[in-house]
Amino acid sequence: NSTSAWSLTPIRTFTPPKMPFSAYAMSTSASIAGARTPPARTRRRASVAGSRVASLVAVGAPNRPTTTQATQLRTRPQPRRAASLRVEAASGERVAVIGEALWDSLPAGLFLGGAPANVACHLNELGREATVISRVGDDELGREVLRRLQGRGLATDAIQVDTGDIPTGFVVVTMENAMPSYDIVQPSAWDAMDPTDDLVASCAGAVVVYGSLAQRDARSRAAITAAANAAAKRVFDINLRKPFIDPELCVEHARGCWLLKLNDEELPEMARWLGLDVDGVDAKELAFATFNALDCEMLCVTRGGDGAALLTKKAGWMEHPGFQVSAIDTVGAGDSFLATLLDRLLEGMAPEVALERACRIGAFVATQQGATPRHDAEGIKALKAK
Repeated sequence: NSTSAWSLTPIRTFTPPKMPFSAYAMSTSASIAGARTPPARTRRRASVAGSRVASLVAVGAPNRPTTTQATQLRTRPQPRRAASLRVEAASGERVAVIGEALWDSLPAGLFLGGAPANVACHLNELGREATVISRVGDDELGREVLRRLQGRGLATDAIQVDTGDIPTGFVVVTMENAMPSYDIVQPSAWDAMDPTDDLVASCAGAVVVYGSLAQRDARSRAAITAAANAAAKRVFDINLRKPFIDPELCVEHARGCWLLKLNDEELPEMARWLGLDVDGVDAKELAFATFNALDCEMLCVTRGGDGAALLTKKAGWMEHPGFQVSAIDTVGAGDSFLATLLDRLLEGMAPEVALERACRIGAFVATQQGATPRHDAEGIKALKAK
């Protein structure tokens, strides 16, 4: 599905109010990892007095083990990684993911996050290389992003480093019944991605995966538009995050894409933006109407713990009910779902097989802490469908 003739017009810029806490302070400290924050109107400025950036070596991980604990860890049998089932992806299509790379501050600690970076990590777990395109600050959190991605086997050559004073992206995530809510620091370095020749070359002829959040700033919007225009196939994961929602932008990027992913709350929003009748229309009918209006090759609707549906031009409509799991942390579950669905579709697998596998991996990730856990093949295989 070539997009060489596809282009976007400039979209108006919307600047929300500044977040009521210091992005700079957060970018220089790991001491707030795991801290719960009160609602935005009553949140106090995060205290970082006496913190040490050297503690970042333990970001998203428990404290350093004792000598006895370390010995036990070395001798304990480790779970078999799912990636070992298929070491190398057969499909020769290149994948590039572009957007936010950031730190999620969860109750359990700091974890590498951002939907594009999450997708890339999960693709790597599945044996498929992906180019990560983003921007980090010239700070300790930014350097740790690069180290963590490299530690996951991902190249970081396409990640820009801000030469000014914009800090690395940071998000405070609060959990309620395993469901997250987000406070996203602005500005963040990924807001200032530059549409360089190298960035465009990384996306030329590739399958480019991106969303709407990273386009909240005109600079990164220009970079993502350039990447999308260079793509052979566009995968748009709308991923709405209030207050950074631009209906015009979302509709324009959704039109004609190879794969559009929405959740069951975003689907009626998209339908309304298209001027479609939503009241009294069931989800399947709404998906078909949206699909036809946007002329996508494929449209996927995720339903949280209730699985997902996939609509394609060639195979039509299919659904999966999901898997029986006790969710611990759903951050990143949708990203792992998308990575798996994309990987299997690029492999040429039947859409219904790809959908089942994507639901399985997404359910597994929801049982783990953080957005990018290692894939445990045995744990994934043991899951039971509803």
